[in-house]
Amino acid sequence: MNKIFLMLMTGLFFVTAASAQTTPATTSVSTITTTSFEVNGLKVIFKPTVKEVISVRMYFRGGNANFAASQAGIESFALKAATDCGVKSYSSNTFRDMADKYNINIGGSADYDYGYIGLNCVAKYFNEGWNLFNKAVTEPVFEESEVQLLKQKALAAVKTGETNPDDRIEKLGVQSAFRGTPYAYDPDGSEETLSRLNGIDLKNYYYKLLNKNRMFLVVAGKITRQQLEAKIKEAFANLPSAPYTPAVYQNPLFVGDKAVMEKRDLATNYMSAIMNAPVMSSPDYVPFRMGINALSGSLFGQLRTKYNLSYAPGAFSTINQQPYAMMYVSTTNPKEAARIMIDVLNRLKKSTLTTAGLRDMKSGYITTNYMKLQNSESVTGNLGEAEIMGDWNYAERMPDLINNVTPDQISKALNKYIAGLRWVYLGNEAQAVGLFN
Repeated sequence: MNKIFLMLMTGLFFVTAASAQTTPATTSVSTITTTSFEVNGLKVIFKPTVKEVISVRMYFRGGNANFAASQAGIESFALKAATDCGVKSYSSNTFRDMADKYNINIGGSADYDYGYIGLNCVAKYFNEGWNLFNKAVTEPVFEESEVQLLKQKALAAVKTGETNPDDRIEKLGVQSAFRGTPYAYDPDGSEETLSRLNGIDLKNYYYKLLNKNRMFLVVAGKITRQQLEAKIKEAFANLPSAPYTPAVYQNPLFVGDKAVMEKRDLATNYMSAIMNAPVMSSPDYVPFRMGINALSGSLFGQLRTKYNLSYAPGAFSTINQQPYAMMYVSTTNPKEAARIMIDVLNRLKKSTLTTAGLRDMKSGYITTNYMKLQNSESVTGNLGEAEIMGDWNYAERMPDLINNVTPDQISKALNKYIAGLRWVYLGNEAQAVGLFN
């Protein structure tokens, strides 16, 4: 899941809406060097850099919308197996030995809206890395013995996730809030669904996924466009092509408050609240995201610093086809923590950030964002995610969009999307009595 962990800023100030000021638009701070083109019908997004590490990701659109709940986890499993369970040219052991020899990192994964096979390697060994990447995308064989070994790892990961309170509370919240949609089942699957899958299932699923009309390639690193196009023509000339219709999503509207509880014997109780949020292509997206950033800082200031009720409270928003924001806390005093969370949220909706507070938040965010984009893998991840949401240009324009946000836009976005909370509680049952009444 594509969450944005937001900065914890405790020094923000708020004023009433009547005294809000507008932040003037500034000149562009982004440097757009990314280009997009097609090679034999395959869309390519390319950002040349001077970085010695080259990152490549082949994306597959659709994610959970590609399969039914009874197959939950199949896409993630199939994409991992494509790089782990042998290809026509090499056995799984030979493939791994070659990757180890040249320090090549190659793997697959899937989330709610997409899956991908990714490659990271130093430019010096890009030919060797590209060779393995090409084989993993075009000719995986899904050796049954290797698939069964990988399945045991996947099942162990699912069990670990269920026992991890932070993972469990978010997945429980999403499954509850988005019931009846593709988000109601975990892209990593469950013990029940994963146990039923074998190599033949994965192979059949993967080769249906292999369709250049649902795929696109993102590359960042020290390579020229001419070199890249030559490699793509050679490697992917025979990719299958079939009609592809993107999924249409109907986002549930959260009005009023509802709660889901799960009893756990834990040292502390975990509590979260999911809220509606705008999609990335919406003009409300950046103002809302900055508002949730302010919420995260205020929750930290109140729950951690002032009342000492939680070690790490906060809030984040996600980049999804069905987006949401979430505020969270772990605490031994859930009733008092919930009261303060609601109070902070309501106060933020009724107030407006000061211009000075917003300026500091923008500066901190943009600095943090640039630091995160210091590696090629983050660059391809950001561009690919933005393309899945509608246009890779969103990632390139983000610093400018943030610079132009005003306090008034933030206030309007928060009030437009936050009309109800979907609470989730994980912990001591007795301490939850009357909590959400």
